[in-house]
Amino acid sequence: MYRFRLSSNQVQLELVANGANQRLPFQVLGPTTEVAFLEELLEQQFGTLTINPAELFSFLETDSWVSQFFPKPQLVEGDLAANPQKDAGFQRQTLGNKLVQAGILSIDELEQMLDDYRPFSETQRFGEFLRLNLQVPPQLLDLLLNPALLNEQGFNEKRLGDRLVEMGCISQGQLDEALAVQKREGGRIGELLAQKGFISETTARFFSMAKVNEKGQIDYTANG
Repeated sequence: MYRFRLSSNQVQLELVANGANQRLPFQVLGPTTEVAFLEELLEQQFGTLTINPAELFSFLETDSWVSQFFPKPQLVEGDLAANPQKDAGFQRQTLGNKLVQAGILSIDELEQMLDDYRPFSETQRFGEFLRLNLQVPPQLLDLLLNPALLNEQGFNEKRLGDRLVEMGCISQGQLDEALAVQKREGGRIGELLAQKGFISETTARFFSMAKVNEKGQIDYTANG
């Protein structure tokens, strides 16, 4: 049996699962609103509430929303060493964390959006909330939520500038301006776009390195 606890001065949640398999069905116990929001985060992260215990505990330790409202999670029962964490990779990140890694949102912006989203968590997924509120370009959400579709449209073969225009990160005019500088002075197009303030260096790195693999998932490592 595994039992994890999230406890603050205002609320306490417990995540409980029975069994010894690699992945176990977890139940979230606590106040209805907080339970619904945590379950939504887990669904976004793992696509299910049947999760590898070590992977789940690591998520609870590192997720920006969880850490905003709770101290570090407590391992009340279970042996995480007996069920080691698998390599999560980019595809297993929450949508919010993907947006941060792609340089679209800062940590502070993500935390504010999660706070704004909280009242709607029982009726909307976070991606739907962002789409309805026009907080993130819809084509970028499509890439992060359904990369296989973008691969069918030749995402991997597109040049960096074309990717950025297609994802709504820059305009065609901004790309043309950077290309004109590149023609005159040389340099990498991503660096030139970042120097002009059209995108961040993080966004330039993400879109220059990200690939959609044969499984229809995004391959990306922030450190190279």
